[in-house]
Amino acid sequence: MTPEPDLSAISPDLLSEAFEALEEGIAIYDADERLVAFNRRYRELLGPMEDMIRPGMRWRDLIHGCVARGVVSETHDSGAAWEDVSEGDRDSAAKRTEIRQLNGRYFELSYRPTRSGGFVVTRTDVTDRHEAETRADERDRLLSRVLEANPIPVVMARIADSSIVWRSPAAREMIGDVEFARDSYYDADARRQYVEMLKRDGKVEDFRTLCRAGDGRVISVALSGMLTEFGGETCVVSSITDLTEVLEREALIRQVVEAFPAPVLMNRAETGEILYRSPELVDLLGPSLDARSFYVDPADRAGFLAALRRTGAVFDYRERLKNARGEPFWAAVSGRLTEWNGEEVLVTFTRDLTAQLETEAELERQREQMFQNEKMMALGGLMAGVAHELNNPLSVVVGHAMMLQDEVEDAEVLRKTRKISDAAERCARIVKAFLTMARHEPVRQEPTDVNEVIETAVEVARYGDALLGAAVETSLDPGIGPVSSDPDQLTQVVINLALNAAQAIGEAGGTIRIASDQDGATVRIVVEDDGPGVPEDIRGRIFEPFFTTKGVGKGTGIGLAMCHRIVTAHRGEISVESPEGGGARFVVRLPVADAAGATEAEPPVEEAGAGVCRVLVIDDEPDVADLNADILSRGGFGADVAYSAEEAFAALDRGRYDAVVSDLNMPGVDGRGVYEGIVGRQPDLAGRTGFLTGDTMGRTSQTFLGEAKRPYIEKPVSPRELRDFVSRLVSGGAS
Repeated sequence: MTPEPDLSAISPDLLSEAFEALEEGIAIYDADERLVAFNRRYRELLGPMEDMIRPGMRWRDLIHGCVARGVVSETHDSGAAWEDVSEGDRDSAAKRTEIRQLNGRYFELSYRPTRSGGFVVTRTDVTDRHEAETRADERDRLLSRVLEANPIPVVMARIADSSIVWRSPAAREMIGDVEFARDSYYDADARRQYVEMLKRDGKVEDFRTLCRAGDGRVISVALSGMLTEFGGETCVVSSITDLTEVLEREALIRQVVEAFPAPVLMNRAETGEILYRSPELVDLLGPSLDARSFYVDPADRAGFLAALRRTGAVFDYRERLKNARGEPFWAAVSGRLTEWNGEEVLVTFTRDLTAQLETEAELERQREQMFQNEKMMALGGLMAGVAHELNNPLSVVVGHAMMLQDEVEDAEVLRKTRKISDAAERCARIVKAFLTMARHEPVRQEPTDVNEVIETAVEVARYGDALLGAAVETSLDPGIGPVSSDPDQLTQVVINLALNAAQAIGEAGGTIRIASDQDGATVRIVVEDDGPGVPEDIRGRIFEPFFTTKGVGKGTGIGLAMCHRIVTAHRGEISVESPEGGGARFVVRLPVADAAGATEAEPPVEEAGAGVCRVLVIDDEPDVADLNADILSRGGFGADVAYSAEEAFAALDRGRYDAVVSDLNMPGVDGRGVYEGIVGRQPDLAGRTGFLTGDTMGRTSQTFLGEAKRPYIEKPVSPRELRDFVSRLVSGGAS
């Protein structure tokens, strides 16, 4: 066979890689029997003990762990305890011991002492010895071809008497002109062991021993050799590597590489064969020997390689890889293309992007949420402005309509008056719903029968031609529990969904199905139609403010956004589905009301007796001010009117009042100015001052009401609400 070269010419990186690539498991223990270093194979061959194998582990702890975790039986075949057997084997330097593990595989162990008082353990799986020997022969032939081209120390000596037949110039420089190879060994028994191993295995790699150099120094060397026939005699051809500096560099490199927390990979560019991988990379991508197997789509590696060949280096190249469990994930791979032994190799660093992408997705979701909130704020501001403009005239209509009901006696006039009153009150509820939506919260919460809400909504939706001729079918579960909600707002949700379904069906006609049921602690309202349905690509935006698929003039994009906001404010959920057979299905889910948490109705407040209390009504709208004063007067209060803050201050200077009811937003001096004027003139009256307002959305209004902690009610108000409010102000109990 051809001679093997000296390994001193090979780079430390390659030696470290070779250490990791060995088929044998190797571990080094110090004088205190603590694990100093080991290769990956050593950990793998111990199977269930892998998670315990780490630097600093005691030799005896390893033996006990092997017994406890079922690697070996409690006792050796000899009947002795494993600790005793292992201790005896270890004391026999370089003796090879074959053991059988409980998993049925056989392993060969050898122990070699170190100069520092420790020992080196070599662990080899010999179950498939024939295959291992075949692979070893292939490695021998490859190594021989490589060594022939390298000027390393090589010696050929006879097995019988150890006489040296041939030595390379580098070997002569290292060991001198000694006649017999045995004279170069520091320990005479080392050659005997080396030869025995050669005779047994046919070859030896990295047999480490001490050697006498030609200048008399004792140096650490690694012998790699194989048997051959020369001149009719059996000879051994050995390559000698001086390990003095290599061992120091190797120890440092191994310590750095093993301790560096990075998934590093070195593989051949053309074939993907892995030359080196760090422990972190094995943890991340698994123990495969082919880098191509790490890709979800192996063709992606070609794109990465093409990018490397264009620039020589790539940073954070995003690829879909498979982790150690075979699950796909996104990774950022940085790498360089370099040359090793005349071929292209890739050196890469892989970073798992799972956490980063989740963070980016969350940030994008938050940005989208902020964008939606901004649109809802704009919508809320628009609604609040519209509501504020409608509040004063609605207050006049509601107030006079309700007072007329108390005055007229003619049945027909009373019926018409009630229709006016009902319509006005409905307008008032819609205005308040706008304000509530803008505030993101319900006006009130009370136990509500969902079936009654659906029936009311259907009745309202059927009025006129709002449903465009669509048929409405209801399927209501009589056994569902109540929900805690604002019934007016919930009714508005069902109306909007029904009208939306009718517009989806169009003039061609169809059926709208509205149902209710209960699933555990959740009540469902389902509105389904026969229309074209909601395309999947826009389903995620259907509840966005101002987003609509309807033509110009047919949709505003507000209805479904309002439904979503109201349902969310009620701690519920609304979603859209595509049922089989086409159409769209909107599902509202609301929690069943907690009976213990239901809000009790406030007890009625008795109205003040005539002439008992004097109230000052302040409002820049004369019709509203006069109406409120009239309502209070009919309720037994003495009411004076002021159409501005100046008139109010003059009235306060003339006399005393039991309560003050003021508009919040007025030109000139507003509600804050009125309140500060009252505090300065009659401080005790400030605690009996309340406000009527159509704008609680403005930042200024919210700030003032929060600071002053004064009660308020929103326009439009009914006569009963106004009288109750003033009664509580007078008694000091308004909230």
